[in-house]
Amino acid sequence: MTDFRMPPHDIEAEQCVLGACLISPNAATVAVGQLSMSDFFRPAHAEIFKAICDLHQRGEPVEVPSVRAEMERTGSIRCLGQTPGPVYLAELSNVVPTAANATWYIKRLRDLGTKRFGAEEFSRLGEMAYHPETTPEDLLQAAEDSLNLLRRAGDDGEVPGLSTMGSFVDESDEDHDWLIPGVLERMDRVIVVASEGAGKTTLARQLAVMGAAGLHPFSWRTRIPPFRSLYLDLENPPALVRRKARHLVNLAREVEGWDDDRCWRWTMPGGIDLRKPHDQYLVDRVIEQVRPDFVAMGPLYKAFLESGEKAETINGQVARVLDGFRQRHGVALWLETHAPMEQSGHRMLRPLGSGVWQRWPEFGLALRKDPNNPTQVFVERFRGDRDERAWPHRLQRSAPWPWLAVWDSGFPVEEATSA
Repeated sequence: MTDFRMPPHDIEAEQCVLGACLISPNAATVAVGQLSMSDFFRPAHAEIFKAICDLHQRGEPVEVPSVRAEMERTGSIRCLGQTPGPVYLAELSNVVPTAANATWYIKRLRDLGTKRFGAEEFSRLGEMAYHPETTPEDLLQAAEDSLNLLRRAGDDGEVPGLSTMGSFVDESDEDHDWLIPGVLERMDRVIVVASEGAGKTTLARQLAVMGAAGLHPFSWRTRIPPFRSLYLDLENPPALVRRKARHLVNLAREVEGWDDDRCWRWTMPGGIDLRKPHDQYLVDRVIEQVRPDFVAMGPLYKAFLESGEKAETINGQVARVLDGFRQRHGVALWLETHAPMEQSGHRMLRPLGSGVWQRWPEFGLALRKDPNNPTQVFVERFRGDRDERAWPHRLQRSAPWPWLAVWDSGFPVEEATSA
């Protein structure tokens, strides 16, 4: 069935916006900054607005005579028809009751333009779905692209986080939004690199379970506000993860106030590909359902598939997807990855693959095995910390929890934090 419904529009509002621009320089400045030609339903109005934008950009006056001259110069005056076409410009300046209301009309045009754009995009997706050569992956990618465009089209023009430096520093300082006091703050990004068998996966599980129990993972006797955690294992089979995690969860269940709902896991032993819209959406669904504060995931190389593109391109795309999860959900990200294989008798403890991962995190931790003590690893860095934190200097195998933190200063975590 053919749909004969008219797209959302308001001709009178378009006339009011154009009329306000013709009588008020301030209204013209606001309109040029917030509207585009596509926000006008009537083509002639879009052409008038283009002339207004061109004049404004050149710093020339935006008035009825100057707009008429600009449209005559470009030939767009023809869109107004013959006489009384040019007279229409003068009539517009009399349509708007007052230029003071221009902001309201501008917002209305933005809203209607966004709705028209949405109708066009989703109609296009519907046609695309019926095409025999369209794959589900093609449709998901197109839908994701359309949603991103729709979000930008519906933006109210205010940029979050933008202010003058002066007003920014004049704001009162907020306390750290700690998940693990002195160590990990909400929205931090941490990458832990180590050789096989060094215990990085065990450490990730310990942080997820102890944090959900309200225990400081590096100071067992210290209670902290419990946080919600999500552990994503992209390599090990569920049965193995269950055996390794059972002891940790049973310990946590002995802690007063433990709640199973605060600690979640998701096992995908085949890995995922964060470059594909389907897998991006799947991870988003998991995070939305769990509502975690802390997400531990690894190994990193199982989060995407290699292709013929450069490693920097591939890893850069994955990093941007991870940053999107972090920004949308406010989570701290704890990622584990392997180190490159040994070369010339030496093994560099840096993330395997692209240099993107050496630049990306706030904290890049490297667990180096102690050659003289198989039950201990040194906590080193593959990049400098972006903030002062009380990371332990060493981790020792222990009981009942797998890792015991040690500071060379001998300070407990509370004193190390204040120091």
